Amino acid sequence: SALGARGEAVRLQLQGEELRLQEESVRLHQINIYLSDRISLHRRLPERWNPLCKEKKYDYDNLPRTSVIIAFYNEAWSTLLRTVYSVLETSPDILLEEVILVDDYSDREHLKERLASELSGLPKVRLIRANKREGLVRARLLGASAARGDVLTFLDCHCECHEGWLEPLLQRIHEEESAVVCPVIDVIDWNTFEYLGNSGEPQIGGFDWRLVFTWHTVPERERLRMRSPVDVIRSPTMAGGLFAVSKKYFEYLGSYDTGMEVWGGENLEFSFRIWQCGGTLETHPCSHVGHVFPKQAPYSRNKALANSVRAAEVWMDEFKELYYHRNPRARLEPFGDVTERKQLRAKLQCKDFKWFLETVYPELHVPEDRPGFFGMLQNKGLKDYCFDYNPPDENQIVGHQVILYLCHGMGQNQ
Repeated sequence: SALGARGEAVRLQLQGEELRLQEESVRLHQINIYLSDRISLHRRLPERWNPLCKEKKYDYDNLPRTSVIIAFYNEAWSTLLRTVYSVLETSPDILLEEVILVDDYSDREHLKERLASELSGLPKVRLIRANKREGLVRARLLGASAARGDVLTFLDCHCECHEGWLEPLLQRIHEEESAVVCPVIDVIDWNTFEYLGNSGEPQIGGFDWRLVFTWHTVPERERLRMRSPVDVIRSPTMAGGLFAVSKKYFEYLGSYDTGMEVWGGENLEFSFRIWQCGGTLETHPCSHVGHVFPKQAPYSRNKALANSVRAAEVWMDEFKELYYHRNPRARLEPFGDVTERKQLRAKLQCKDFKWFLETVYPELHVPEDRPGFFGMLQNKGLKDYCFDYNPPDENQIVGHQVILYLCHGMGQNQ
């Protein structure tokens, strides 16, 4: 059978020039593109959803139609095109208004004429090109402002959609316009292209006090609220790449914060805003989309710090201090003007962050950073040394020795 068919892992035994080309493709994209180029752009995926999902019935005539928006920058040919074909081949025609590709000022040759001509033969696909590098947030907004669908569905540019992924998202938004709904994100291995989907209970999004996104199991209180294993699951935050939202509601909520650069941090800001301003953020267990998580981020996230600071300044009230304590550099980071975002918060009469912590994310431990008991302990004798606590792994963070270590002034473990 064809390479990678039904989401099977592929391990090519390469040597010499071929091996060099494969390694080069990983260096360039942080994804094994040498392999991706040899896998069909139309491959089928294995079934990875709860069998109850197949029993759901939809009233197709009454569901809203969606514009699928895919922003990309210097993406490889095969991963980008596989995403597009996957959307076209798994979305019911009656529900798909269009697929909008937003080219964020790519400079690679294959994304110019060749891409335009490939897409021109496809139904419902539009290509919009930015005339300078905008970054993910503003590139997505270019797509959103051109979109004609009632619902905006944002996908990353290296995804593959599981059969039946779209209907549950649109059905939920049809029931509840203020719901922002995410698919379950299944991992596609960056090196073997194995589809590692899971039909078990999905995880939900959270964050820690450094404003880093985290994954969690569904808490007991949420299980009690759900009426069935294929009910939507409320999630405090979203990973950010893949979600559907009513176009009207997205605009009402103030779309994205255009002061945010490149990517990183925008997902938490949007999550806080959805909840604090009266919406709900949910994951639908019947909607599965595979996503290739690159070996590491292909471009730097140095702008992510300013984005996180914007989120903290606008939405977190006094709790922003907990963030600054854990990330002292953030206090010094220029983050631009947030006056408009604060006005938006006032206009929409959004709730405070204390409400969010108590109601939406009570599982998050709120540490007591008592004044006078916070900061580094410096040694008066060995002036350059501080107490440092560096547990060997994340899962066992208590019970290790406190050591002396050169003071670095970055907070965190000192």
